[in-house]
Amino acid sequence: MAGSELLKERKYLLLPWGVILVITAAVFSAHFGVGDVIFPAILGRDTGATWFIAALGYGAINSLGVFLAYLVVATHDKSLYGLTSTVLGRYFGIFYTTIAMLVIGPVFILPRVSSATHEMSVAPFFPEIPLWATLLVYFALNFYFAYNRSKVIDRLGKYLAPALIVFMLILIIKGVITPLATPTQPGSPTAFTDGVLNGYNTMNALGAALFGLWLINELKMRGVKDAESRKRNLIRIGSLTAFLLFLTSTGITYLGASSGALFPKAEIGELSVLIAEGLLGYVGKAVFAVLIALACITTSVGLTSTAGDTFEQMSNGRLKYKVTVGWGSAVGFLLGLVGLSRIVRYTVPWLMLIYPALIVLLIMCLTPNFEKVKLATQAGVITAIIFSIGDFLAGLGFGDNPFTKMNLALPLGKQGLAWLLPVVITVIVFQAISTVVKPRTQAGGKGVTQ
Repeated sequence: MAGSELLKERKYLLLPWGVILVITAAVFSAHFGVGDVIFPAILGRDTGATWFIAALGYGAINSLGVFLAYLVVATHDKSLYGLTSTVLGRYFGIFYTTIAMLVIGPVFILPRVSSATHEMSVAPFFPEIPLWATLLVYFALNFYFAYNRSKVIDRLGKYLAPALIVFMLILIIKGVITPLATPTQPGSPTAFTDGVLNGYNTMNALGAALFGLWLINELKMRGVKDAESRKRNLIRIGSLTAFLLFLTSTGITYLGASSGALFPKAEIGELSVLIAEGLLGYVGKAVFAVLIALACITTSVGLTSTAGDTFEQMSNGRLKYKVTVGWGSAVGFLLGLVGLSRIVRYTVPWLMLIYPALIVLLIMCLTPNFEKVKLATQAGVITAIIFSIGDFLAGLGFGDNPFTKMNLALPLGKQGLAWLLPVVITVIVFQAISTVVKPRTQAGGKGVTQ
């Protein structure tokens, strides 16, 4: 009786910590993919003695971005589709969310993680196994784990995620205790920016904005029916997930800076394998293989399940969850045959097009009264997209165009952040306009009414 009275007084439901930890582990494992293993290592190796500054830049996009995304979703109780629709209308919401979901799902990430599993976990031990065979088994497992929506989180959080965390801890702890070398001097003068740009590659902030719907649906399935209760549970899950991502990315950045210094010529992906093998010998190579396989399958299962929820929501239930899981796995299999290096090269330009608008959207949605900054948010998002076109085209190999030339002439343009200053100016100007125009409109309306 006392418990029910306490719940009534609070007017919200907090899930037990055991359940929160299972959900957090599942969400963390869905975020932690091959990019979280290979990009921090390269970042650490390339920034040397300034590795921690680089890790902070990486964390600003990768971890802080994840926290902000979950905070926005929790505050508004809306998915990425809901947020973008609120800002620029339903059709823009469908357009932006579809591109984001395809980029982070079947078109780029699923092929990337499946190809990485073959190239980094299977081929080094069984070179005679063809890529298509690995992908066939991989996507059969992906379909199996994602097909039953009610069991996805538990399967990830109780079984796959703990194994992933254990193998990762083995590697990081060994590298911290007995590093193979020392970070190179003097480091990078642009370490923080290097970290930010590498943070784009993991797509975790974008993933969090999309996972928001996945978690809202999961909380509803667990009996959390009201928005305030979902908000409080989401903030706990999002905070823990962001913290775990920061700890792991910082640890792997250090491994890259210290042990990675022994392999100055190693290519992306290859460096992480060499570090693991150097730290733990042949066993390290096996540990790394299992780590990559687990990181990849947990990410693809989470994204496949999220795609199912997202497209079912945007189609008002016409496109069923299980159908999306099926075609998503099939598309991932076909595009995975392209190979890891090509997929990584094609992914980055699309991220540079999508991410700036997402960052603007998330930050503006954190304001206490969103309606007061809605006009400025609309202008800021549109400006971010316009100034991202130049980086997008340059990334595709079409650098000789007016948009790219304009970006390079702007502050931070060479660092891929040309959009930042125009967005800040645009938001300030349109917020000032909104502040002046709205009171006049309201006053005029009152005059007419009277």
